[in-house]
Amino acid sequence: MAGATGRDGHGALHLDGISLHVLTPNAEVLQAVMGMLVPACSVAEPTAAVQWTLRVEEHHTGAGAGAGAGGDLFQGRLLLELPYGGRRLAVVGMGGGVMRLVAVYRRGALPVVMEVDARQRVTRLLVTPGDAVGLRWADYLARVFFASRLLGSGWRMLHASAVAVDGRAMVFLAGTHGGKSTLAHRAVQNLGAGFLADDLVLIGPDGTVVGWPTRVAVPAQLAGDSDGRRERRVVAGVVRERVLFTPAQHRATLGVEYSPPVPLGAVVIVDGTGAAEAGVRAEAADAQTLDRAVAGAADVPQQLLYVSDPLGLMGGPRLADQAAGAAPPVGLLAAVPAAVLHVAVEQLPQAPVWQALEGVVSWLGRRR
Repeated sequence: MAGATGRDGHGALHLDGISLHVLTPNAEVLQAVMGMLVPACSVAEPTAAVQWTLRVEEHHTGAGAGAGAGGDLFQGRLLLELPYGGRRLAVVGMGGGVMRLVAVYRRGALPVVMEVDARQRVTRLLVTPGDAVGLRWADYLARVFFASRLLGSGWRMLHASAVAVDGRAMVFLAGTHGGKSTLAHRAVQNLGAGFLADDLVLIGPDGTVVGWPTRVAVPAQLAGDSDGRRERRVVAGVVRERVLFTPAQHRATLGVEYSPPVPLGAVVIVDGTGAAEAGVRAEAADAQTLDRAVAGAADVPQQLLYVSDPLGLMGGPRLADQAAGAAPPVGLLAAVPAAVLHVAVEQLPQAPVWQALEGVVSWLGRRR
């Protein structure tokens, strides 16, 4: 890693034949981008044919002059508003081969400037000095660079969690608040699994599983007294409390080991509709049940918009191009053992789930 993240402000990320340069004089920015994208991406010198450069600089842009913290900044301009937190971007100029945009990361934040030179394959991110929130656009742009290209070349994004066990991915599928995050975090604690993701995964045409970096939500029962932003919700009459971390905070605070991409090894579909008195059991999933669960997990329009590149910020495929290259999800996860795990959601933090799954995923027995 040292050779690709030297003191000259140079970083290089690589995944599935594509690479990204990150250049910045701010060492903390470089580490933040690397901390978010690695080990989903590897750190290496850029040698792949598809390449882009992200330059991140602190600069008095004047983008928000007369607009407060973005108050009237976007009026009368071509506007894109992204899901999750009120991220907004507007095109403010096209000239000299460069597209210029202003953007705010969340409501009330200072605006930043982005300059996209597609001919030189460079995106510049200009942030007001001291604006830590604006600098978070850097890892967003890096994620857009990789995800848009992968999704445009046949990869699929699933709303799922995943861990790596003995070099193979175990993918958990469930409905919203269905327990997939709990199972992923339990697998790390109970099985010594490597963490891939608790919300989004990317599946390659060859069955490679990449845990896509997002914030991490750890059930409070599994997070203990660790520091983090706590979130409390009532779901179907059950109080759920989670502790939220960035990937870097998750690794540092809980000592979790993250896994690089690994081949698919097993699929677990969580059925949490039963009563607690019914206990825990698992059975092999038939093809129809598996395809139905995968189709539900692949229906993620907001997430796809978030990792798409509709304005060409990083030169990647647009959402329509991604959709055109996406094969139907039928059979996507069919090459490995698949189980339906029947367990009441409120029991998931303590239930003997691994014992129940051994009858379908036999190699789990060697991990306990």
